[in-house]
Amino acid sequence: MTADDQVTPSTDQPRSAYVSSADLTESFDAFYKDTRDRLLLQTFALTGDLAVARGAVREAFVVSWHHWRKTERLPEPESAVRPDAWRKALRRASTRPWHRKQDLGEETRRTLEALGALPVIQRKALLLTQLAAVTMEEMAQEIGLPAEAAERELQHGAAQFATALEIPTSAIPLALNGLADATRSVTWPRVTIIRRAGAARRRAHTIIGGAVAVVALVAGGAVATDSTGVRPSLDREEVPAAAGPPPAGPAITTLPDTALLPLDALPETVRGRGWQQGTTGDNSSGNGLVLPCQPVRYADPQGTAAWVRTFRDSSRPQAQRNLVQVAEASSSEQRAIRTYRHARRWFATCPSPVEDATAVPRVQLVSTADLPGVGDQATLFVLRSRADATTYVVGVARTGQFTTVTSLSTTMPPAQANRAGVARLLATAVTRVCELPDAGACASPDPTPTPRAPFPAGSTPSMLSEIDLPPISPDPGPWVGTPAAKLTEDRIDAGAIGCDTVHLFGSFRDRAIQANEFRTFVFSGAKLPPQVGLTQTVGTLPAGAAGGFVTRFREQMAACPDLDATAGTEVQELLTTGKGPQALSAWHLSTALPGDRTIEYDVAVLRQGTAVSVLAYVAAPKATMANEDFVALAQRALERLARTAPYAP
Repeated sequence: MTADDQVTPSTDQPRSAYVSSADLTESFDAFYKDTRDRLLLQTFALTGDLAVARGAVREAFVVSWHHWRKTERLPEPESAVRPDAWRKALRRASTRPWHRKQDLGEETRRTLEALGALPVIQRKALLLTQLAAVTMEEMAQEIGLPAEAAERELQHGAAQFATALEIPTSAIPLALNGLADATRSVTWPRVTIIRRAGAARRRAHTIIGGAVAVVALVAGGAVATDSTGVRPSLDREEVPAAAGPPPAGPAITTLPDTALLPLDALPETVRGRGWQQGTTGDNSSGNGLVLPCQPVRYADPQGTAAWVRTFRDSSRPQAQRNLVQVAEASSSEQRAIRTYRHARRWFATCPSPVEDATAVPRVQLVSTADLPGVGDQATLFVLRSRADATTYVVGVARTGQFTTVTSLSTTMPPAQANRAGVARLLATAVTRVCELPDAGACASPDPTPTPRAPFPAGSTPSMLSEIDLPPISPDPGPWVGTPAAKLTEDRIDAGAIGCDTVHLFGSFRDRAIQANEFRTFVFSGAKLPPQVGLTQTVGTLPAGAAGGFVTRFREQMAACPDLDATAGTEVQELLTTGKGPQALSAWHLSTALPGDRTIEYDVAVLRQGTAVSVLAYVAAPKATMANEDFVALAQRALERLARTAPYAP
């Protein structure tokens, strides 16, 4: 465990805003050692030139020490050093072609070539989100674009990068981290050399600034005199320093363990007579991953305090339940807002853990809800593990400078998950924390979860992501999706395979289908027929044509069983809802094939305004999707489809 990982809850008195030179030196030395390799990897990926990247990062640290008294107080000091290093590197690399060392491996070369083919804005967006692990809002701010425009650049960059390397988007972090093979041999100057260079830079700036001020005063005739009219000399006695301590600064946020949930709060909120309290600690031991979809130890690595408390209910062996509460304190409210967003993103997207970037999420996002009246911000998630049928109900809340997460795991199915109980428990957790000095709003004792659309996930938020996909029986392994790609030719899986249906390709009613893309999801490493998998096709049409497409698709599905009696296609309607701007229909089909074979598959057509989508899941005897799961998947696709840009006349 590194020094930066040690987040020990403080019980000391608020400290002064004054920071000694020794403290500044110690904090900078730790910052330099912790971030230099990470910044080098990011800058090398940006430019492809290792020598330029090293020099730029080194000089950025020199500048950082020059301003360290201010930089050290930032919520994210690294966010101030990285842009400086990137500017310096791009300025030097722009005068020569994309440069590569001769001893680079083939995979490193291919990755650099794929990055080099991206525009700089897309390259920055990809590296910030995949290597620097910043939020979407922070990425947009750093590249200087509005949030929606930045998100589009990221989507296009991720799709192009993954297509060039022929990998799924979920493997992008692994490909980028593979560049570290080329950076490990880099040697760094001692931190004392960096500090000396920074100090020399500071002195030079002071001398230059003083000289400029003197020239300006003399040139303007602004020469001071004392009361007798005599020019004062600089040969004066020093002014004695003021006695007493330096002025007091803002309090440092503390989080005592007495603010955590007590054992007696559980029977009142999530019920159960067998609850027992487990361990309480600062989460500094082990890998620190105590929550589902948690990729790193802390949501705020620079927080002032952190706690983890566990509970277990042993009264129901058939439906074993465990509860984890995580609480973190941040140094400012702005920092706490970011911490809350980081934690919320864990459960909205289920990113791969840092120590295993190749891991594919084995969790499905079942539902998302807001929790009005719980602290300053609160969200409730229901997740389902595809590996072991565990259901998680997770609440995330922020009050002032504190963020807390409560996660209830159970073997009960998601439909029976205790959403209301976990909402009440989260409210109790917020109520205990909101009594602290740096807290914000408290909570109503019995909040009502309000269903909402899921937060953006994946590189194409308008389409399904791996976290949306349900478990398959029996479990064939993790889902892996290809990047969204433009549909350049008609596909058989862009409609109902055993029926004659319209496809989202080309045009419909003489109107060109715009934004025509598709994604395919398959099972990684599973020994299944190659046709097994899920395909989603999307496109946009004028409102009238979009409605006509859905109507025509429905009519063709109704006529399918009578279209070719020899084919023996059976059609079971699973759901039909809506005839206006929002519509959805889903079917299960069974088609007889030669040789006494049968193919089973599910099809759905959905419309959200001018956007239309078709889902097709081809099953196998060892990879069947429950009807209710396919309907829920189609409904999730309808929610995601709302993020599609409208049809452009």
